[in-house]
Amino acid sequence: RIRAAAEDIIRRDGIAQLSMRRLAEQADVSLRTPYNLFGSKADVLIALLDEAECQLSPLADMYPASSAIARLLGTLAGIETFFAHDEEYFRGIYAAIMTSDHHGAREAGVGRTITTAQQMVARAAAQGELRADTDTAALGRYCGIALLAVLGMWGSGFLSISQCIAQTRRTWLAALLHHASEQTRAGLLDAYYETCGKGDANDR
Repeated sequence: RIRAAAEDIIRRDGIAQLSMRRLAEQADVSLRTPYNLFGSKADVLIALLDEAECQLSPLADMYPASSAIARLLGTLAGIETFFAHDEEYFRGIYAAIMTSDHHGAREAGVGRTITTAQQMVARAAAQGELRADTDTAALGRYCGIALLAVLGMWGSGFLSISQCIAQTRRTWLAALLHHASEQTRAGLLDAYYETCGKGDANDR
């Protein structure tokens, strides 16, 4: 009920009007209950994003389990597909979390993104899609930070989610190409040119 009330307030009146007191009133619970169950307004917003991320999980099944890189790039397509249908709502939540005083929430989100990217890159290396000498921890961290940096521009309203994902995909493909094994290099190169255009001499 509290999550549903938070979503309703945000959609009708905007995040600025969301407070723990109003949340409790609309959810018909005591003022202590939102604090006991969530902790803070930022934690309520995080719960709304977490709920959305749970709905993103099945999208990974669209990509072949045999290709770790396809699954890695597929996460970007999944993010775009999901958030584009309700972009302003999710943009507002993301921006509010990242600009809140809840430093722990931001650090947890950053850490989770980086760890997930590192795990997926490590899986690609284990499957021979990246060279054996690839520093998967460093490459995964780079991919995670690159995504977070561009999402920051999205949260601030400078990029649409489609532009954000296109830029991240291009950045990831360039980094993956640098470490690609012989079996994946041609496919990654085709994907890179498809993303940024074969006619760009600088990209070549």
